[in-house]
Formats: sequence, C-alpha cells, structure tokens
Amino acid sequence: MKNLKIYLIFLALTSSLVACNDEWKEELYENLVSFKAPINSEGVYNVYMRYTKDGEINYDLPVIVSGSQALEKDLKVKIAVDNDTLSVLNRARFQYREDLYFKQLPEQFYEFSTPGIVIPKGSHTANYKIRFKFSNLDLVERWVLPLTIVDDLSYKANYRKGWRKALLQIKPFNNYSGNYSATAMNVYFDGESKSTVTSTRTAYVVDENSVFFYAGLIEEDAVDRANYKVVMEFGEAVDQGDGTLRGTIMLKAANPAINLEVLNQPTYQIKRSADATLPYLVREYCTVNLEYKYNDITSIPALPIRYKAQGTMTMERQRNTLIPDEDQAIQW
Repeated sequence: MKNLKIYLIFLALTSSLVACNDEWKEELYENLVSFKAPINSEGVYNVYMRYTKDGEINYDLPVIVSGSQALEKDLKVKIAVDNDTLSVLNRARFQYREDLYFKQLPEQFYEFSTPGIVIPKGSHTANYKIRFKFSNLDLVERWVLPLTIVDDLSYKANYRKGWRKALLQIKPFNNYSGNYSATAMNVYFDGESKSTVTSTRTAYVVDENSVFFYAGLIEEDAVDRANYKVVMEFGEAVDQGDGTLRGTIMLKAANPAINLEVLNQPTYQIKRSADATLPYLVREYCTVNLEYKYNDITSIPALPIRYKAQGTMTMERQRNTLIPDEDQAIQW
C-alpha cells in the first residue's frame, strides 16, 4: 500500500511537470499593442535627433506587441496624430501659464510614409518611420508630436498610461546645443561694478552651426523670453595641434529692439578627453567667451534698462563610445 501511494505521488508530479512544459507552447499573455516611448516626469518622451544640413532626419518609433509567442501572422496597426491629449496634459501641469504649454508640432515639420505599420509574422516589434523637417522650427516653444494607436477589431491597444500614446517632444541637437554652466558669465547694470550670475543657460538649435540662448538674466520660462533670443553662429574651428579646436562666433539678436551691442570678438573652444576611470566615456567641453550689452525692454517698457554681460559659459557633453547610435550614446 505504501509503495502504491509513492507511485501515485510520482505520477502526479510527473503529470504536473509535463503540463507545465506544455504551457510554454501556448500564448501565456494577452497580445497588447504599444509604443515604446515611456513618458518622463513632464509627461512626454524626449526625442533627440542631430540637426542635419538640410534640417531633415528620419526617426524610427518602435511599436511592440506583448506576448510569450511570436506572431503567427502579420499584424497591421493603425497610427494617427492625437489632437486631444496635449490640451489635457497642459491644463493639468501648467494651468493658466499658456506660454509654457507643450505645442503640437505643425504638419509642415513632419511627414509619415504610411498611416500605419505592419508588425511581421514571427516578430514582436517593428519601427514606424517618421520624417522630421526642422528647418525654421523655433524652439522657443516646446514642440510635441502626439501619436496614438487607433482602436481596431484586429488587435487590442494597451490602455495602460504611457503605452497607447506617444508624446514625442522634439529636441534637435548639434555640436553646440545643450546646457551651459553660466556661473562665470557676469551680468551688470551698465556702468556698475557689482555683478549677478545665473547657474545655467540652455542653448537651443537654430541650424547646423547655430544655437540661441536668452540674454543676460532672462529666465528660460519667462513670458517674454522670445524677445531676448541671442543667436550664436559658430565659425569653422581650427585645430591647435593638441586636439583643441578654436574658432570665432558671430553674435546677433533675433529682436532688434533689445539693441544688442557686441563687445570684442566672441570666441569658442572645444576640448575632448577620456574619462579617468571609464575609458569608454569621452567628455567634450565647449566653452564660449562672450561680452555684450542689451536692453531689458519689458521690466519698465517706457524706460529700457541697459545690461552688460561678460565672461564664459561651458557645456560638458558625455558620450559613451560603446554605443553606436549618437543620440543614445550622449548622456543627456
């Protein structure tokens, strides 16, 4: 009798193991279609793309389908521009500060090759191709291309937050764009000796060789920030023989009303060095040397206030040389 019980237990365990093994032959999860564009703390997904000479670049947005098994047949997924989500996000995040709202990217700045995508049989993912056209795109505004997976009877979209929709915040970059340390850039009332500084200045892309920043002490979320765009156009750099690149900058104001006055010749320098402990990590430093005056035309509209800015700003960019895709190799 004891041997019979042992045999029955062994038989039950064996059957259980066989059943478990058979489970892997069947789909274990629900097939849900999603974008691979996880949202950040601001509720959008940052898309970094190098600005090209003609301002156009192709971007691949991954579309995935969940499951433990590869697809048994092609899956056609419909994709469209979502015209509703941004307004909800903006009201919840910024309330009445409409100047800070994410703006929907106008149609002339992008195009789709197809209205949808086919995830092929035997796969779990495919890339939806978008062509962006950055020429004349003013980055004073925060542009977002909002996309959604269109519901269809042939598949089921993933309604979990941040998966069915892709809110692509467009962030083109060049060699000179990014966050600069500005603690060495002193700003004075014209004629005074006591200075003030800001901790950082962000340089936004204008074209392949130009960026803009906001003059002096103008805050980057100021309502009137567009009035104070200062464009830096970087001239051709000359190698100094030790790997250091140096060149000159042409400085100009987008708004003539601020009466920008450039003092001395603006210059820049680029240095690269390997990290002391992580040899695959390259650090690149871009330092600009500027001296200029400008008018604050909005604090007291009838009486412009003259400022002088003088000093340097430095941007550090870290690049992982083990990663082939530049936009992913740079540690933003």
